Amino acid sequence: MIIENTVLCLSCGDKIVSKHRHDFVECTCGAVAVDGGQEYLRRVGDFGNAMDISWSLPDEVYNDCAEAAQDALDSGRNKFGIANAVMRKLREHECIVAEGMSRVMAQNLDEIMVVEADGSFNRYKKVIESNTDLRKKVWDETVGIKGI
Repeated sequence: MIIENTVLCLSCGDKIVSKHRHDFVECTCGAVAVDGGQEYLRRVGDFGNAMDISWSLPDEVYNDCAEAAQDALDSGRNKFGIANAVMRKLREHECIVAEGMSRVMAQNLDEIMVVEADGSFNRYKKVIESNTDLRKKVWDETVGIKGI
């Protein structure tokens, strides 16, 4: 499930978000554009000078979070109780990042951008091996985050 369909233009600094299907949004300088909202990710322009900062969750995780929110609401929890129920569900799926940990900013087919605990940005090349389990193990160890 696409949570946010977003690109950062490194030419003009605009953060552009497509909020719904067929919502074509272009940055101020016209270098990049996004489209698709939560339905699909479409990119147009010079992506050598842009950073994809979209966020998505596996459907199972998204549905579990929605159920946790509904259960909390049905049991009379206030807004903090609902937020905590969702955060606990994200933690169960190892999708939440604690303070002081690295977090993934963007990823594409061959690399990933990570915001490190100290606030710096790093890019990591994905390691491709013929053995799927080995590839996942190397990827998890390199980035330090499970379930990517």
